[in-house]
Amino acid sequence: GEQRGSIAPCGCPDRPRGGLPRAASYLEKSTPGLVLNAGYWLDDGQGIDGQPRADATLKNQWMIQGLTQLDADAIHVSFNDLFGLSNLPQQDTNLPLVSANLQGAGIQPFIVVEHADKRIGITGISTTGHPSIETPGFTREPSVKAALPIIENLRKSTDMVILFAHGVPEEAKRLARTGHVDIIIDTNEHRSFEPPFRVGEAFWVRSHVQGMRIGELRIGTNKEWALDRKIDLDDIMPNHPRLQKVYEEASVELEALEKELFTR
Repeated sequence: GEQRGSIAPCGCPDRPRGGLPRAASYLEKSTPGLVLNAGYWLDDGQGIDGQPRADATLKNQWMIQGLTQLDADAIHVSFNDLFGLSNLPQQDTNLPLVSANLQGAGIQPFIVVEHADKRIGITGISTTGHPSIETPGFTREPSVKAALPIIENLRKSTDMVILFAHGVPEEAKRLARTGHVDIIIDTNEHRSFEPPFRVGEAFWVRSHVQGMRIGELRIGTNKEWALDRKIDLDDIMPNHPRLQKVYEEASVELEALEKELFTR
């Protein structure tokens, strides 16, 4: 998560990491599992008029193309993503978008997938931002109130429940202590390394900012243990040819647009 519309690595001067081409390369060669994005994958940049910037909109269009090719099982919609989604030419992205408390076109309240002979329910909660902020086409509900009935139903109908939590750790803890959640993926610009810990019966793990690292979570068959590996997406990781082509085409279009917008 937290790519913020960027298909490319983080741009750090020392050992840049991340980027969808590297992520795709790792996922293709790794043990098959669920592919999840924890939120803030679109650029929410706005101009002084309060409208999404033209370069942010173009970046988001390319991000959707890239994520489509990653074949993710679930992509969490955070409050920040709503700005990008509301300005896309068509909101039906054909991506598996999910959120319990943010509603609008293309967003499902939960997703159920089959994996390793188990039914896994996935939903998510996000901060809703200040009430004065408008998100055309989308509504925002209090996270616990919206998510509680969803995770209660998922508990009854699935073998495992995963909850994304973007910027709402206290609300996620309240839901974890209900006993209806098995895994919480906390996304909030985390940079430090921490092993999984428990809140109630749920394992709590954290994604890393800007998609610089892939978090690879392995769970014991009886949920008695969890291992969270963080894989650096540095230049040791090769670029996947198909996603590299998307990145190169996106770079050409973005460079041309930025020259037009910002060169005088």
